[in-house]
Amino acid sequence: MRLRVSMLLVGVWAGLIFSDAVNAQSRVEEKLGFAVTGEITAIDVSAKTLTVKSTNDEGVVYSVSDTASIMSGSNNPTKLTLSDLKKGWAVAVNGQRQGDARVATYIKVVKNPSP
Repeated sequence: MRLRVSMLLVGVWAGLIFSDAVNAQSRVEEKLGFAVTGEITAIDVSAKTLTVKSTNDEGVVYSVSDTASIMSGSNNPTKLTLSDLKKGWAVAVNGQRQGDARVATYIKVVKNPSP
């Protein structure tokens, strides 16, 4: 009888240990968002990158996502492409860090100097 009780307890204990392992969730790396405003200092359409100088840095290169929204205007916003942007324009850039890369997912032209 003692042997049966001992085996039953070992079985219950093992079941509890393995059920925790099965139900454990794997860790997913969180994406860190960013938002920055500044002046465009460089654009590389073929590499899909944009360099923006803000008050906090001398210029950071952002990869522009293929699905990024690029907008201009407040009342009647116009959708733009990366090639429409110009050096010297003030932009607000939102996106996410992916490892060491900063990937822009939304770019809004805040101010573009008159030609």
